[in-house]
Amino acid sequence: MTDNHVRHEDGGSGRRYQSVQCPPLLTLGATRLAEPVATPEPYRPDQLSHTESARLVQAKADAEEALTAYHSRLKTAGDRMVDAWHRAKVGLHGLEVLLAERELGAAARQDRTVRREHADDGVEDRRHRPGWQHPAFVWAVILISAVYDTVFFAGSFRDALDAVDDVRTVEYWVSFLPGFGIFMALTLAGYWLGVPLFRHRARAERRRWRRQLGWRILLRRVFVMWRPEDEERQPGELPWPSWVLPVSFAVLVVGVLAGWAWLRGSRLVMSDLQWPLVGLLVLLSVSAIAFKAGAHNPVADRARRTGRRQRNVTRRYDRLKAESEAHLAGHEKAWQELHLAVEDAVTGVWRHVTDAWTEIAEGRARHGLTGMVAPGFVTSADTDASARALFVGLTGPSLRLETLRVMQDLLDRHRPEVLSAEQTALTEQLNAQLDAATVEQWPGPTDGGPAAV
Repeated sequence: MTDNHVRHEDGGSGRRYQSVQCPPLLTLGATRLAEPVATPEPYRPDQLSHTESARLVQAKADAEEALTAYHSRLKTAGDRMVDAWHRAKVGLHGLEVLLAERELGAAARQDRTVRREHADDGVEDRRHRPGWQHPAFVWAVILISAVYDTVFFAGSFRDALDAVDDVRTVEYWVSFLPGFGIFMALTLAGYWLGVPLFRHRARAERRRWRRQLGWRILLRRVFVMWRPEDEERQPGELPWPSWVLPVSFAVLVVGVLAGWAWLRGSRLVMSDLQWPLVGLLVLLSVSAIAFKAGAHNPVADRARRTGRRQRNVTRRYDRLKAESEAHLAGHEKAWQELHLAVEDAVTGVWRHVTDAWTEIAEGRARHGLTGMVAPGFVTSADTDASARALFVGLTGPSLRLETLRVMQDLLDRHRPEVLSAEQTALTEQLNAQLDAATVEQWPGPTDGGPAAV
């Protein structure tokens, strides 16, 4: 029999036993294994219970495991970005070399010097070369003259060699070899005559005064004293014209060709055509020499070289600039791809931690052991996912996310702004170099120029 939780047992001796109160039920708490082994007690909001700590540890493991799925994408994007960075640096190195060579400014200065020297030439600009004096046309005329003379004299050469007029013999083709010598002789004679001729014309054009010239003075200067007074060569002037060797060689070439033409004409049936034939061959040779001598124009050649040099350097600058801009654009795209890959990896990794903190906050709202007011949120711009925190005063286990830190460091060290600033500095220096060589300086107030306002 029991009474008030006291058990009475009737025995032979009639003794009674005091009742004992049962202990409270022990549980394991909200775990996956069993019910709580003890009654939960209130704790501070900045503390974590065993259940919450276990949930965060599990989130840490899930986050680190999730990061491995992004390794391949991060590595591919990182390699592509580094390669693009090095290509961009190579493109910028081309601009650096161009800047160090100072070729852009030198070419512009030389072109400006040529234009300034011939600014007062007027209509007869010495830099101008008529179309019929184009180098290709000049060489074609000399070559045609040499070929004609060679074919015309080939028969006389074969007679001199006692060769048979048969194309199957070696002597037949050997008779055409002097044509190369004729071509070289005409070219050399024309060039040698063109050099003193141009120097004489340039010196005569610079003379401001001309003396009287009569037949007595002309005969005296030709047969008695060709240079009646001493002359002084000024600095910067062309060398003195020398006529002895060019004229002697030209006379020798024309004389030899005239002699062979006379020999060739002696074999004609109509002897009356011998001297007209000699005159025609001489005229053809003299014309080729005069054509080459008249086309000799160092001023036009210099202007063409300086213009071509400036165009080539300008094209090189434009090409290097365009290539560097293309490489910089490619690097920026690769950098953005890596940045997006890192952001996706951070989001995927942080999602597991965020889900864990969400469950912890919902659990606290149900049991109320930490109060009904949640801790404040952490506002931080830190990009390191391993050090992130969601609530003030509450931190979970650190995540092992070395891959993300390496990728973020890679992004910081290869930012597109660095390359863009370097390219801007190089282009500004190159443009300043070009402006300094092409822009004429305004004279100061003391030089008669406009005074500064």
